[in-house]
Amino acid sequence: MEWGFQSGYDTKNLRKLAKYYLTEVFSQHTFHEQVSEGKKTFNKYANNPTEHPFASKDKGFHLVDCTTDLSSYEPKDIADMVLEVNDNATNAFIQQMRRRLSILERPLMTARGEGKSYIYANFNPKYAQYALTILRTYFNFCLPYKSADGKKLTPAQRLGISDKVFELNDIIYFR
Repeated sequence: MEWGFQSGYDTKNLRKLAKYYLTEVFSQHTFHEQVSEGKKTFNKYANNPTEHPFASKDKGFHLVDCTTDLSSYEPKDIADMVLEVNDNATNAFIQQMRRRLSILERPLMTARGEGKSYIYANFNPKYAQYALTILRTYFNFCLPYKSADGKKLTPAQRLGISDKVFELNDIIYFR
């Protein structure tokens, strides 16, 4: 809030102040660098993250980066997008996979306290990758969930990749 007061913004709303702050940052900051090859000029990802203005409860402050070329957007539009960024969907997916796949299970402490037991964690990276690919496809195309807007859709439907909820047989037999 101190920054907003010193910058001349007459609001105590943290979200508005964060948008003003990010708009100022993005008027100078770029996520891409311009590269010239002969007569062609294009933008290349620059690996140039910026700090998100809000800390999360479990992670503290974190960096936000963008691999998509945002040169056609105004700084205030980029600020709006960055304020909506979170990793809740990714975390939910990872937690579901960890619970549903025994090969990704964490080791258990033995009853005697002598060490860790990997009885349920027969980890093989090759098969874990196969299982994650199958479950990721299932999660994105077959498993609808109800979000804040009240609609029950799959992630693929939300992105416009598909227009229906697929059955597991549709995925397995490519229907």
